[in-house]
Formats: sequence, C-alpha cells, structure tokens
Amino acid sequence: MAACISAPSVYQKMKELQTEDFTVCLLEYDQRFSVFGEEFVFYDYNKPLNLPENLKVKSFDLVIADPPYLSEECLRKTAETIKYLTKGKILLCTGAVMEDLADKLLGLKICSFIPEHARNLANEFRCYVNFESGLDS
Repeated sequence: MAACISAPSVYQKMKELQTEDFTVCLLEYDQRFSVFGEEFVFYDYNKPLNLPENLKVKSFDLVIADPPYLSEECLRKTAETIKYLTKGKILLCTGAVMEDLADKLLGLKICSFIPEHARNLANEFRCYVNFESGLDS
C-alpha cells in the first residue's frame, strides 16, 4: 500500500499501476479530488494526525509527500503525518532549500534526480528518500 500526501498528480499516475496486491490512497486538502471515492482522505497539514480511524499507525509501505507550502512549519507538520503512516519508505518532493530539514526530521537524503514541475516553479524542486530508489542513476 502507498499513500500520497498532497500529491494528487503522483496519486493519479500510481493509480494506473494499482492491482489487487497494490493499492494507493490520496490524502489531500482539495475537495475536488473526492471524486476518487474511498481512496480520497481529506487532509489538512495544520492537523497532521487528524486522520480517519481506518488509517492506522504504520499502515503504508511507501509514503510519498509533496507539502503544499515551502515552509519549515508545513514540512514539520507533514513530517508528523509521514512518520505516523509509514512502515519505513518515504519519498518527499519539496524545494532544495529544505534539504537539511528533510534530513533532520525524516532522515532523508537528496537524490540526484531533479523532477520537473509542470508549472515551472521558481524554487529548485528536489526529491528526497530514505531507501534505494533508483533516483540516483
């Protein structure tokens, strides 16, 4: 099982890979994504542990997160949710300026892979992981 926190684009791509043995869940603030039914979970990073009862501690093999704001507060609160949900594997997409905080909060290391963003963000966007992901090739 995988969880996508504030990452609806990633969720939609992963949904294409979904099988009986692999499911994906979207935690998102934007109610437009409620069209995904039971896989959609309303999520407000300001209340990081305000989650439905069916989302248990360590219930996801992989948690992918793209915090909605490039701020220490937002990453700290999103990290609380990540730590609660993950069994171990984390992939975080955020600005390069958050590298030290991503390491401090979640033990994540920056990848050499540089994602491109459709909206051409002004800040350098990077991926961080805590497992062998192939993103350093």
